[in-house]
Amino acid sequence: MECAALLSDIVLQDTILDRWRWVLDPINGYSVNGTYQYLTTSVDHAYRFLSDMVWLKQVPLKVSVFVWRLLHNRLPTKDNLLRRRVLHLDDTTCVGGCDSQETAVHFLFRCDIFGSLWHLIYQWLGISFIPPRSVADHLHHFWYVVFLVKG
Repeated sequence: MECAALLSDIVLQDTILDRWRWVLDPINGYSVNGTYQYLTTSVDHAYRFLSDMVWLKQVPLKVSVFVWRLLHNRLPTKDNLLRRRVLHLDDTTCVGGCDSQETAVHFLFRCDIFGSLWHLIYQWLGISFIPPRSVADHLHHFWYVVFLVKG
C-alpha cells in the first residue's frame, strides 16, 4: 500500500530511458569491487572526505565550525565537560530529561526530545530516518540525501 502511494505520481515516458544510479559511482554504476572498496576504506579517508565537505564555500562559516566541532567531538556536551573536569560524575544525564548520558550522538540523534527533530526533518523530506551509530555516519547519509535531492 505504501509503495503504491510513492509511485502514484510517477509518469512513464517512452522517449526517456530509465536507469538506476549508484551514488558511490554514478558514472560506471554498481560493482562488487567498488562496494568492497567503499566498505573497506579506512575511517581516516571517510573523515577526510567529511572534513572537506564541512568547509564548502556555500556553507555559512558558523555552520562549518559547528559541524567541524561536532565531527571532532568538541561540543560542550556533558560527557566532554566531565572529561575536562568541569562537571561532576553525578551531573552527566541529558538535559532532555531522558536519564541517559549526554553525548553528542545521544543529544542530537537518540534523545526523545531533541533527537526527534531529525525524524521530523526526514519526514518532511519524505525519507525514512534510522538513527545513526555515529556523527560521521549521519553526515555521510545526510550529504548523500542532499546530493540526491539536488542531483
